[in-house]
Amino acid sequence: MKKRILITGGTGLVGSSLTKRIKEVGLPIISVGHKGSVLKNKDDSLGYDFCKFKDCLDATRNIEAAVFCAAISYGVKKNKELPTAAILPNLEIFTGLFEACARNKVRRIIMLSSSTIYQPAGYPIKEDDLDLNQSPYQEYFGIGWTYRYLEQLACLYSITYGIQVLILRPTNIYGPFDKFDEERAHVIPSLIRRALNKQEPFEVWGKPDVIRDFVFVGDVVDDILSIIKDEVDLHSLPVNICSGRPISIKEAAEIILETCGHKTKVNFNSQKPTAIPYRALDSSRYLKTFGSRKRTAFRDGIKKTVEWFKKNGE
Repeated sequence: MKKRILITGGTGLVGSSLTKRIKEVGLPIISVGHKGSVLKNKDDSLGYDFCKFKDCLDATRNIEAAVFCAAISYGVKKNKELPTAAILPNLEIFTGLFEACARNKVRRIIMLSSSTIYQPAGYPIKEDDLDLNQSPYQEYFGIGWTYRYLEQLACLYSITYGIQVLILRPTNIYGPFDKFDEERAHVIPSLIRRALNKQEPFEVWGKPDVIRDFVFVGDVVDDILSIIKDEVDLHSLPVNICSGRPISIKEAAEIILETCGHKTKVNFNSQKPTAIPYRALDSSRYLKTFGSRKRTAFRDGIKKTVEWFKKNGE
């Protein structure tokens, strides 16, 4: 049997787009979504529950390479209300998948980690700037420490079993197949949904000068596909993945309002819980490792995302 590429989280933000792109280039693939969810690509996706080790073992049989996109995440509202909600399921998912890959002799793994692992920094932070003697931002304390542990686990499996592992630390990813519901939506899909609903007043929690680096999902997918196709030698050294063009929440919100045709002003409510003031990543290791790659301008990425959401809804 010809070995295949496993995409976990095949119905999520990155997994859905990656599944589509890999099928377009004709590579053998098995795309896996959660068995309890509605599979958007029913012909392409199988349903597994990666919190169950048996499902991890079943999904990783006869697999050459795996891309770990499956993860549990929530928007800022739920993160503040239940800061531990995502810890246990993410530990179960990743530890089960790593062990299953080792037993089934999967050769290569690309792991999507998280930029929440970094300590506070008012500048684009490099991979080697990570200081384990400093905690992540308080808002990301639980999930940040979880991913710190999971990255060390990835290194252990790489060293112990000779699996090639590449850890990607993405910044804020947005685009088609994102979560747009109130409970799980991150800032970009939340703003898009409310702008299309012509919400008045159009309120954004926090301050207008909060800085983020938003990267379009299509760019992340193209990066991963190139790594797979080019048989890049993977290693456990982490690599930041970002747009390299930080933007203020004020400018981001104004572009979203303009794209959605909602002619109103943004009201920033600094009395409400605010996000961390600055989070951006340094991309120099990425450029050195993989060379220059295309990046979609934020305005163009928002236009594509809005068009997708209008057509597909939540």
